[in-house]
Amino acid sequence: MFNLFGKKDEETGEVKKQALTNTLGIDLGTLNTVVAKPSGDKFDLYKIPSVVAAKKEEPTCVLAVGEEAKSMLGRTPEDIIAVRPLRKGVIESIAQAEALLVYAMEQGSNDNVESIDRIVVGIPGDASEVEKRAVKDIGKKAGANYVLVISEGLSAAIGSGLPIADASGTMVIDLGAGSSDIVVISLGGITDIETIRNGGDDVDQNIVDMVKDLYKVEIGIHEAEKAKIEIGMVHSKKELEILKTSAIGKSMETNKPKKVEIDSKLVADAAEPIIVKLIEALSHVLERMSPELISGVYNKTVVVGGTSQLKGLKERIFEEVGVPVEISDDPMTVVAKGAAIVAAEPRALEPEVRLKAMK
Repeated sequence: MFNLFGKKDEETGEVKKQALTNTLGIDLGTLNTVVAKPSGDKFDLYKIPSVVAAKKEEPTCVLAVGEEAKSMLGRTPEDIIAVRPLRKGVIESIAQAEALLVYAMEQGSNDNVESIDRIVVGIPGDASEVEKRAVKDIGKKAGANYVLVISEGLSAAIGSGLPIADASGTMVIDLGAGSSDIVVISLGGITDIETIRNGGDDVDQNIVDMVKDLYKVEIGIHEAEKAKIEIGMVHSKKELEILKTSAIGKSMETNKPKKVEIDSKLVADAAEPIIVKLIEALSHVLERMSPELISGVYNKTVVVGGTSQLKGLKERIFEEVGVPVEISDDPMTVVAKGAAIVAAEPRALEPEVRLKAMK
């Protein structure tokens, strides 16, 4: 059952249900947009590729969104472009982002956009006020009566069911496609946050570049992403099985199709620059952290986001910074779930409401 602060009913011992109607939580991601619609004590979830196809000469004229548009990436005729409206978690095209959000709301409301009273959108923690305002404006243009933007890390903590009201503290590491957030939470609010504008997309691109350098073969970004998902790992002291997969690309020497073999070590090498930046960011957060919060973070840190599924990641983090972490069971949807819970009560994160809920 849903409860923002994890409080249980004193008589029944169960978490009280909230009335969640006409609300959506949205994780507006660089790679995928995830929509969570509360349904009883569960969620209806919709995963949509964050891709929009439009006319090249008139980018505001949207032709396709989601899966249909994704299938066009790298394959469009000269008069059509297929692009991602967000890059590194930042909106690059207002019109195309609006089309994506409208489509997401249609999926979550069974094509009845006008029925959506409130949406909460998770965005990178270091988003500027201009970026936040842009998301709010887009949400309202898309048909929502009320739009709130919150940090993806805080939203992920709520969606993961972490005890964010505890004074002892907890931490979320959100490894997305375009950006990664490290968020420390205590007493229901954010006490520290560090964002790096790197994520899974960078790993994919590094795989493409490394295959090109090693084998003189150009593979598509989808082939790289597929390899990362199938055999991905990060370097750590733990002995992990080296797996292999194949990818079809274009030979740079003959311009003919050529199959290449990619192994887990290559993916780990591709991920290493991003992992190094993550470790540096974690070290900065721990350096700033008070002794009072260290014990809570030590016992309650969770990793979410698509990149969290790389094997060996939890071991590498512990080796480097000494913090044991748990990998979320549903790393791709917790941000949207947390946003959906907050959407049920827009004032839930205001200080006076948080403190009252903790008593």
